[in-house]
Amino acid sequence: MNIGFIGAGKVGCSFGHYLKQQGFSIVGYHSRSRESSFYAANLTRSSPLHFGELIKKSNYIFITTPDDQIGHAWNKMVDFNLSDKKVFHMSGCLSSAIFTGCKHKGALCYSLHPLFSFADKKSSDLEKVIFSIEGDNIEKVEKFLHNANIKYFVMNKKDKPLYHASAVFVSNYIVSLAKIGQNLLLQCGLDKNLSTDGILPLMESTLLNIGQKGINDSLTGPIIRGDASTVKLHMKNLPKYKEIYENLGLVALEIARESGHLSDEKIEEIYKILRSDSNEEDCGNIQRSKKQ
Repeated sequence: MNIGFIGAGKVGCSFGHYLKQQGFSIVGYHSRSRESSFYAANLTRSSPLHFGELIKKSNYIFITTPDDQIGHAWNKMVDFNLSDKKVFHMSGCLSSAIFTGCKHKGALCYSLHPLFSFADKKSSDLEKVIFSIEGDNIEKVEKFLHNANIKYFVMNKKDKPLYHASAVFVSNYIVSLAKIGQNLLLQCGLDKNLSTDGILPLMESTLLNIGQKGINDSLTGPIIRGDASTVKLHMKNLPKYKEIYENLGLVALEIARESGHLSDEKIEEIYKILRSDSNEEDCGNIQRSKKQ
């Protein structure tokens, strides 16, 4: 099995390095940047290759370019003999449908995506990472996935955008939430360094709790306690993040309902605070869901 990469960014370098550690043969990298190709090749003890050379030498080809370049790379590939080659892209949002005409070319095409945030080009500690895979004839690459020690689940093409939105919430937007928390602490007089030092242990302890207790049992704070007066103070004093607080508060209220910690009356009270006494019909729906 000879593996080649089109794209030498964080994902391509890291995943290639991981596969090399698992004992696979990496033949090389092709990138628009000569410097990136040489870096990735050096990292994986492979070679920087021209596009056509990489296609010819590889029977497993991973496209690890930005999403908007995947189609372009595929359109260049179809000029070559792709018979019996396995072609993957590693986009979280796009499906294998982008590989138009792959069956006609005799190739097997897939999307393979890790639920992981690649901080740099050496983020290759992927043994515990869960991957999604999508495409036809997945049984044809099961041996590769097994030998690569990849934990995976199979998903449908139509679900890729929803799946990727989930990843954005728990990865990208946790950074956005940290930024909101920092901004509020700056308004309280802390400097950036001290605010980061304060936020990080709080976020780490929450993630640790999720790993140990599960999501619902890790919720702390005023909503799970039914502390309506504190929620009211928050809503009254928040500057520009009130709508975000409201929407996330409604999710927290749903967790409280599922956990059975709050009475119907307390759920209604907090709901009205979050929604400023609007949409009472929706509040009724929350109550009825609790009783079911």
